[in-house]
Amino acid sequence: PRARMESPSEAEGVMSQADSAPKGRSYAPAQHASRRPQNKDGEPSKPGTDFWDRIARGNNTTKVGNNTHPREVAGQIAAQARAAVDCPVLRCIGPQSTNQAVKAIAIARTYLHQSDQSGERSHPDLAVYPEFVKVDSGADDQLSAMQLVLSKRSRRPCNVKEGRSLKVGKDTDARSLAGAIASCTREGSRVELTAIGAGSVNQAIKSVAIARQYVEEEAIDLCCRPEFVEITEDGGENTTSALRLLVLVEQT
Repeated sequence: PRARMESPSEAEGVMSQADSAPKGRSYAPAQHASRRPQNKDGEPSKPGTDFWDRIARGNNTTKVGNNTHPREVAGQIAAQARAAVDCPVLRCIGPQSTNQAVKAIAIARTYLHQSDQSGERSHPDLAVYPEFVKVDSGADDQLSAMQLVLSKRSRRPCNVKEGRSLKVGKDTDARSLAGAIASCTREGSRVELTAIGAGSVNQAIKSVAIARQYVEEEAIDLCCRPEFVEITEDGGENTTSALRLLVLVEQT
């Protein structure tokens, strides 16, 4: 079951909110991705060795900050995707941290794809379900954040020519883009969002979260799969790295 999401009008601003967590999912205080966990002697443990204990304590949420290294988070995501546990939930506040989180997911997908190509057993792909949440700020008020819920999915080929390609800028109106996404997905079309820079990636992720609200009552849900692409500019003389979000429709 999905989270109950608030109306699109409440999704305005840099980061919007949702009243409640998905059923059965615990939002305990998140562990910051850049911090190493401590062992019983109080010394930091080795990276990648902590998620079993953390999940056992009911905390599977990782905070991603502006300066978090995407590859570190990607390693954690890939490790949990390969293990018999749920993938971590990534929590971000602000465009830069959201950009770092989406890059981490794209890198983790690359890690899993490489393992799938070279290993003796298959490795899953990842689907991302963006949603708006409230988090305690330590004071009387609450901060709004973007939460990226990751789910393991079977690997399948994706033909982007079947869908509609949309470019997203930092000034793109997220609600208008969400309306376009919802319209395409209702028609059964796949949507591809291309974004360059933190501000653009933030707007793209927000638009998917809002589009999920638009289609909530229609027995469908939306997820996305981020990946890196090279964009050719200046007549083919220069290339720029961009993030592409493949927006997919799921029946609920």
